[in-house]
Amino acid sequence: MTLYEFEALNQEEKAEAVWRGTFLADRIADGCRIQLYSLSGCYVEVFYDPQSNKITDFRAFTGNQFLVPYLAQLNPIKQN
Repeated sequence: MTLYEFEALNQEEKAEAVWRGTFLADRIADGCRIQLYSLSGCYVEVFYDPQSNKITDFRAFTGNQFLVPYLAQLNPIKQN
């Protein structure tokens, strides 16, 4: 699924598409849990508010700029 195809979906369809993707990493920012998924043509961040127990937003992207907060999780350093 391309970035443009994902962006054309409604919220429920976006959630379904993400759950079919590959989970890569997660992080906490400003009290929000953000999970990173890989779809075939883009990455998607899912913003989840634990207070309301709801997904509040999706951010789809293709570049590397939004991967920076996840780099430590995506490329763990092996120690001997």
